[in-house]
Amino acid sequence: MSDGHARRAKPSRDGFSTRGLRFGDDCHGRLYTPDRPSDAPVVVLAPGAGLAWRPTLELTTERFAERGYAVLAFDHRGFGRSGEGRLIHPARQRADLDAAIDTARDAPEVDGNRLALWGMDLSAGAALAAAADSFAVDAVVARFPVVRGAALLPSWVRPRLRGLATGLVDYPVSAVGRLRGVAPDERGKRVPLFGDAAKVAAITGPGIARDVRDAVGRDPGTTPARSLVKLQRYDGSERLEEVHCPVLFVAGERDELAPPKQVTGLSESVSDASLVRIPAGHYDAFSGRPLDRTVNHELGFLDAEL
Repeated sequence: MSDGHARRAKPSRDGFSTRGLRFGDDCHGRLYTPDRPSDAPVVVLAPGAGLAWRPTLELTTERFAERGYAVLAFDHRGFGRSGEGRLIHPARQRADLDAAIDTARDAPEVDGNRLALWGMDLSAGAALAAAADSFAVDAVVARFPVVRGAALLPSWVRPRLRGLATGLVDYPVSAVGRLRGVAPDERGKRVPLFGDAAKVAAITGPGIARDVRDAVGRDPGTTPARSLVKLQRYDGSERLEEVHCPVLFVAGERDELAPPKQVTGLSESVSDASLVRIPAGHYDAFSGRPLDRTVNHELGFLDAEL
């Protein structure tokens, strides 16, 4: 297992163009296409759990396009432009990723035979599972990966149990609200998307709510309480040994959601894996020096594999 990739000189590019796409079950995305080369390999990019791609990953997407990669960045159903509700549903989000892969491969502007997946935390887990299922995936970048949904839930027993109980109640209450025509963001039982480890929230950790608010520039809002039940049930760890394409695992030295020791363990389950460690927390690599360091490793890996 290698410990990183050398930084490569950035090739000259005139720029890139973009166009909006709609695919799957009401998913919205944007395809970035570099002016050169005319048959660029394509990277399918999915945002982290509970996030929309544009406020968090637009800079990453632009860096890839400037380097000469086509990039399809998209929002999972319920987030960003892809509807309302903000339900975290790992199985449904995997279906969204599969639809994005098909759309990217068929886009006339790109070389669909050279395709990589990029994911962060839970979407990295989905990317690894998709790579296990398809020989069409040539490489995966797993930034701060999470393969078990329970790892995002409150670490304290009482708030976790209280949240799961609220989630179970949310199923019938939400169904009634849907029949009555209540708006998706208002029906059923809702909890914060992000919160501290001792709070009831879907994604928890020290200072998480503050970090996300700083990253996206606003309060991230709430999610249906049944998101906690969906996360508790999700476990994609058993698929790792079935991944045979090259994978770059990126670990953050100060990451509370995907601790570097756990990321190292995940990388050891994949036959063709590289691992890099970045001096960053989970939500630090959206901009600034942490972004530069992280993207340089990711681009070096993609250059080598695509």
